[in-house]
Amino acid sequence: MRPYKIISFCLALYFFLSINEVYAKQKITVAYAEMLAPWVIADGDEGIIVEIFEAAMTPLGYEIEHVYLPYARRTKAFESGLVDVVSDMNENTIETHGLQGYFSDIAYSYENFAFSLRKNKFNFTQLSDLEHHSLLSWQDAAVHLGDEYAQMVNNNKRYGETYDQSNQVKMLFLERYEVVQMDAQIFNYYRKKLTESKNLDVTSKVDRFALFGASPNGFLFKSEKIRDEFNTQLKWLKDTGKYKKIFARYSGSAETEATN
Repeated sequence: MRPYKIISFCLALYFFLSINEVYAKQKITVAYAEMLAPWVIADGDEGIIVEIFEAAMTPLGYEIEHVYLPYARRTKAFESGLVDVVSDMNENTIETHGLQGYFSDIAYSYENFAFSLRKNKFNFTQLSDLEHHSLLSWQDAAVHLGDEYAQMVNNNKRYGETYDQSNQVKMLFLERYEVVQMDAQIFNYYRKKLTESKNLDVTSKVDRFALFGASPNGFLFKSEKIRDEFNTQLKWLKDTGKYKKIFARYSGSAETEATN
């Protein structure tokens, strides 16, 4: 091979390797709650929240690594630097845990209700009504849902939390707790699963009380640059209709999507 051809080949190879290095996929590690179907379904890397993040960031060339943890451990993993991003964040949670990072725009909202068996004929009109009843909620709810909820929890000696939200539905129909507090989509998902398994009778009629309103959530990032990219992509998902389609795949509608 002639010298000028060798030089040309080396330059081409150097250029090729440089381009590959520039465009190599950067990995983003994201922590999710492991028991949050249909929002997060660990088996198969599926769920509404998982798909929102993937749909936003994979078009930019990022490689997404999903990490599923018990709800309270997500924040510890982020704080210790084990993950780059943590889901299910709002201002209350960030402040309570003293987390340092860059908070995204609101990416989705839960719609929490107090569920009770209709035969009990409860009529809850305000959060303080729950102080007098056994109540099972989800892990970290007391720091996630604001001061009024936290005050109710402090006054309720029969209050409990669990990381396994399927357990909330079971405990309601087994009448171990009078009330469970959880997102409507999660309640419906696990009730359907229990119906299919036929291991527990969940046919009793249920009342639900809208005492909480929507619970807006987003992602907390270690990187300001990646946070800004996510916000841009989230807007793109909403503008193109892809955002609503993600909700529709899991619920048949987008009624509980985040508000703008």
